[in-house]
Amino acid sequence: MRQGFTLLELIVTLLILSIVLGWGVPATIDMARTMRLQGAAQDTYALLQYARSDALSSGENRFVVWDDEDGAWCAAVADNDDCDCLTEDCSINGVLRQINGTDYSGVVLSAAAFSAGEHTRFDAMRGLAEGNAGTVSYQLRDSTNAVEQEVRVVVSTLGRLRYCQVGDAGSYPAC
Repeated sequence: MRQGFTLLELIVTLLILSIVLGWGVPATIDMARTMRLQGAAQDTYALLQYARSDALSSGENRFVVWDDEDGAWCAAVADNDDCDCLTEDCSINGVLRQINGTDYSGVVLSAAAFSAGEHTRFDAMRGLAEGNAGTVSYQLRDSTNAVEQEVRVVVSTLGRLRYCQVGDAGSYPAC
């Protein structure tokens, strides 16, 4: 009775394993990058929803401010429109609601374009973003700095939020 493997069997097994890994690892890396992009958009959506609900429950206007400097970016809920979340504490009553670009490696904040600048405001009466509607765009770029995927979070004048995408970044509708 024969025990062990022949050299040919080992070589064939290693060949099959290398083909499977060669195909699977790049796909996994691309999937992880896409998940970070989706995570940034989803966390932004949640941050905006929180700001709107906090404005309604507290009876005070709430701002969501974005800051971007040398590739570092952040977004935070604040009680004024000039809080710099990269250098300041934007907490309200000791509660900090903020997302940071360091949590989303490779994701670029390409634009935070609102009617009033790089912030949006939800009013305390009805939760509207009247005069503060706009879009936040996050991108993944390749080694030549060309845009591979983009996800946008859009804030309407009524304070409603929606996602859209450029490229294939998930199941979001096209922009």
